[in-house]
Amino acid sequence: MYLHSQSRKKNGKTYTYYSLAESYREGKKSKTKVLCYLGTLTPLQAQQIRNTLKITQSPETFVTTFDDLLFEDHWHYLDIAFLNHLWDKEWGLSKLFPLPEETSQTRKKDISTGDIAKILTFYRCLDPGSYLSAIDWFNTTTCDLILGIDGTHFNESRIYRELTAIEQQKEKIEQYLYETLKSSDEESMRIIFYDLSDSYFEGKNCQLANPGITKANGFKTKKIVLSLLVNSKGYPFSWDILEDYTADVKTLTGNADRWKQKFNLPKVIMVFDRGMVSDDNLKHLEDSKNHLYITALDKDQLTGVEGFKFDRFKNFTEKTTENKIISKGLTKYDDNTYYEDLGVDSSDRRHILVFNPDRLKDQRKAREKLIGKAMEELEEEKSSLMEAKKSRNEKPTEKRIDEILKKFKVNGYLKYSIESVVIITKEGSEVRTFNLKYERKKEAIEKAMLTDGMWMLATNITKTTEPEEYRLGPEKLIRAYRDKNRVEEGFKEVKSFLKFRPTFVYSNDHVRAHYTICILAYLLDVTVTNRLREAPVEDVGSVRKVYSMLERCEVAMLGVRGTKCEGKKLMPVTDVQKNILQMFNCKYLRESEYLKSIGIK
Repeated sequence: MYLHSQSRKKNGKTYTYYSLAESYREGKKSKTKVLCYLGTLTPLQAQQIRNTLKITQSPETFVTTFDDLLFEDHWHYLDIAFLNHLWDKEWGLSKLFPLPEETSQTRKKDISTGDIAKILTFYRCLDPGSYLSAIDWFNTTTCDLILGIDGTHFNESRIYRELTAIEQQKEKIEQYLYETLKSSDEESMRIIFYDLSDSYFEGKNCQLANPGITKANGFKTKKIVLSLLVNSKGYPFSWDILEDYTADVKTLTGNADRWKQKFNLPKVIMVFDRGMVSDDNLKHLEDSKNHLYITALDKDQLTGVEGFKFDRFKNFTEKTTENKIISKGLTKYDDNTYYEDLGVDSSDRRHILVFNPDRLKDQRKAREKLIGKAMEELEEEKSSLMEAKKSRNEKPTEKRIDEILKKFKVNGYLKYSIESVVIITKEGSEVRTFNLKYERKKEAIEKAMLTDGMWMLATNITKTTEPEEYRLGPEKLIRAYRDKNRVEEGFKEVKSFLKFRPTFVYSNDHVRAHYTICILAYLLDVTVTNRLREAPVEDVGSVRKVYSMLERCEVAMLGVRGTKCEGKKLMPVTDVQKNILQMFNCKYLRESEYLKSIGIK
């Protein structure tokens, strides 16, 4: 039965008449039978009748009021579904974890190791916190629907049991990522970036942690050292927590040899920070005949490089013109960078001198600022000595002064002397103290100024390097070293957004598994970041923005007061959300066929 309409013209006007009708077949012909004539209706009356007829024809349709419609609960959907797509469709990570029957000898697990790893990775991407808090977060999501699991089995004891199983898959995950990246984009594996970072524990003991000085937080009793290896697009494929760590420079050669064995690495170019540079390290890589490298020297190493005639730059200032810079033998790289290829020295090592006027300005300003602050404190120390109430000893006095110079890192730019004096206090007593004298080391400052704004690349890549595609020119060498921020971005993401610290686990396997989960989360993050770089989405400039946009699309539980009718329904998808899904080829996540398959209308 349906509402049938017919239009007729009368006296130049068109009138619409309605009737209730039904269709029937007579032989092979479809005909209409009018059941009741209704006459003319307003548009609202016509729609009300259509709604009433729809109710009679569908068991899922009923009459209610807006007040009787109940919003009973809601869960995050689109951000979870999106990450699940990246995990399985983009990277195929689920197959790297054992099936439930493979990890339990007594009975089949209610939830697999792979699902635990997946949930914890999503948690780190979207709302990182403690593993205990992960359970509360899980209950606000549609992870159970999307993964097809019983959410009651996701609990604290299961999480901690599975962390060990997750860490046991680390070598397999690393090998898989290396092979996947190499097969999909071999060029991106020609240059790889390596770096170290540190973190620390509070409270309970951790066997992996040792006392040491962290780069950002000073001395910590429970310092931990993280390593990370990424390809030229920032995708991670090897990571570790280093035990018996002593210094950056002592970890490089051992790891390089392990990577060669683990991945059967062909000839690759390793890019690493100047903090790992030692002559022994570079010789080890050069002697291996398999490792090419690009790194940089510390500022105080520049004057020892063969062929570097730094005296010609003695008149450089922040106002030095481009023409004058080029007249000294430098070549323009970009608006703020110039370089000179110094060639290969007697040790078959090649150096590229790089000069940046802005860097010169910043270094000189920073030096003067530190010297000024040190002199202020020295003046305070001098006043304190000359107003002493008690006699001072020489060694403690010198120690305090040395600590001031060390604090501002100006030992090489200021010199001092102390002269023993006797002063009379207001009370008339004698006090043995010191008169402090200090001054700038003019020659040392002038020598330091000769290399302001400069840094030096060191590499074993030359014009005779084989194979030929590895013979990088000066500009490509500079670009490659600058691109090491890829691995720095990885550490920043892991430590700041994915929150490696505070670490809420302490056993060796659990801490290592925690780092592995953070790296898997970063893998998903950098996947989104790289796609945005290739094809930006309007109003979406970062991976965090992608997640915040997607999290607004939730699934709600709707019900009707006084009935047993209820069901889960997806919120309407916005245009921006549609654009994100289209970019990653996952429009199916909002389509009815997929939604029905996981219990959502």
